[in-house]
Amino acid sequence: MESAAAKKDTTLLDNIIIGRVDPHIYAFSTGTVPNYLKVGDTSRGVRVRLEEWKKIFPNLIRQYEHTALIDENTVFRDFSVHSFLIHEKGRTRLQPDTFHNLPYYSNEFFEGATTADLKEAMTDIFQSAHEKNGKYQFYTPDRLPQTFTYKRTENYPPRTNQQQVINDFKTAVAAGHTKLLMYAVMRFGKSFTAMCCAKEMNAKTVVVVSAKADVRKEWKKTIESHIYFSGYKYIDNESLQQDETVIAKTLAAGKKVALFLTLQDLQGDDIKARHKEIFQRKIDLLIVDETHFGARGASYGKVLQEQRLSKSEIAKELKYIDGFDTLDKAEEAVKVLKSGIRLHLSGTPYRILMGDEFRKEDIIASVSFTDITDAQRQWDNEHLKEDSCDEWENPYYGFPQMIRFAFNPNSSSRRKMEELRKIGITFAFSELFRPLSMSPQANGSHRQLTYRNEILDLLETIDGTKEDENLLGFLDYARIKEGKMCRHIVCVLPFRASCDAVSALIQENKDRFKNLGEYEILNIAGFDEVTRYQSTDDIKRTIKECEALNKRL
Repeated sequence: MESAAAKKDTTLLDNIIIGRVDPHIYAFSTGTVPNYLKVGDTSRGVRVRLEEWKKIFPNLIRQYEHTALIDENTVFRDFSVHSFLIHEKGRTRLQPDTFHNLPYYSNEFFEGATTADLKEAMTDIFQSAHEKNGKYQFYTPDRLPQTFTYKRTENYPPRTNQQQVINDFKTAVAAGHTKLLMYAVMRFGKSFTAMCCAKEMNAKTVVVVSAKADVRKEWKKTIESHIYFSGYKYIDNESLQQDETVIAKTLAAGKKVALFLTLQDLQGDDIKARHKEIFQRKIDLLIVDETHFGARGASYGKVLQEQRLSKSEIAKELKYIDGFDTLDKAEEAVKVLKSGIRLHLSGTPYRILMGDEFRKEDIIASVSFTDITDAQRQWDNEHLKEDSCDEWENPYYGFPQMIRFAFNPNSSSRRKMEELRKIGITFAFSELFRPLSMSPQANGSHRQLTYRNEILDLLETIDGTKEDENLLGFLDYARIKEGKMCRHIVCVLPFRASCDAVSALIQENKDRFKNLGEYEILNIAGFDEVTRYQSTDDIKRTIKECEALNKRL
């Protein structure tokens, strides 16, 4: 005979008592938002969260759930899954105007996303946690962001040309120079060399300021991974948000500070509470990275004005470009920072060098591609004759060969530029790439070039489809093709919509090209794919994938 307790109805309790649950990622579909998956996270149980969503979307169907627990001390959020969907799978978020009369708008709906995408995301996130590569943000169980730190295992010495810059830095500082310029091309190792300079002068507080937020990772890796910089603690704006006194605490503990800030961090009429300490303290070494990019942004704005752009068009051009939207106030903030030595880093300082901002004795480095390839060749000449020497021991091994060409534009483009100059347009070559609309339009006019025929003629000449006495069709040049060169072509265009227009022009005329039609197009600066390539990591990842598939870019 059953007991009285066994006969009791526990339905009410079953719906109330959930028990201890792990955080989960969940996804559902709904006919209200067709062909979209809603992807979220919850710490209260997927069933409970979906019951809440059913009040808004009664016809929802649960499609997926997975633990968001890496281990007992590490969880991840739905932000990581969203990042994978956007950057790895090319899925786009629901926009507010996509469907009319939605009962509720959420940007966590992703068009075309599948459960297979989510399974891939889980694999990638868990692999990132295992490899500790910093790709995703992880959290403690109480939702506090975990601080990712690189393993300090690197132990390479400065190369000869880097050591020369360090020596010149010490000489300049000893002579009383306090505003210095390090000009060196990409892949020279400016951040590593600058930190070596900081170490040489025994700088206890180093502040790195940049207009480009995407160099943060490079500085963090440099400071945290090399044994030579073990005395420095890397700090950034997120560190200051968690603890406004972290700088004082670090110094009191006998460590040195390497603080990275962007111009965006410093923007605002008033000094933020988390920045007060650094503004009150005298900085031993202030490093202004990519100084040509942010600190000279005003000149770029002036160029845009001269190219007959309205204020609203200029604002659209500068939107999403690191630093430019906050330059005026941030630049003033940088000037207020008190520092003993200021070291400006640049890979393209041509406008700077043409001015009088830096005297000859202030320039501690002027390293071009030719300087590096000369050093590479000299090392080979001195050492490769030794039987015990391997070519990859060259400290410059792997540095790419550079062949520079200078061309006149094709004939039709030259004629059009001459016409434009006669009517007073100074930047005639830039004008050739002007789109019909400078901002995104529903009718696609931002994807159409004003001088479409001239640019198509230029592309066909470069491609080798057409011949022109002024321009070599280098993509069809046998030596370049046989040597597998021009695998990646970078086109720098004057306006954001120009990127959309040139991309569309190439896509629409693929069949006309002998070579160019085989290239994959990455539109990283236009309006059309602004959410797809949001960081340099996204671009590098895409390039790597295309290279693995033997696709040219």
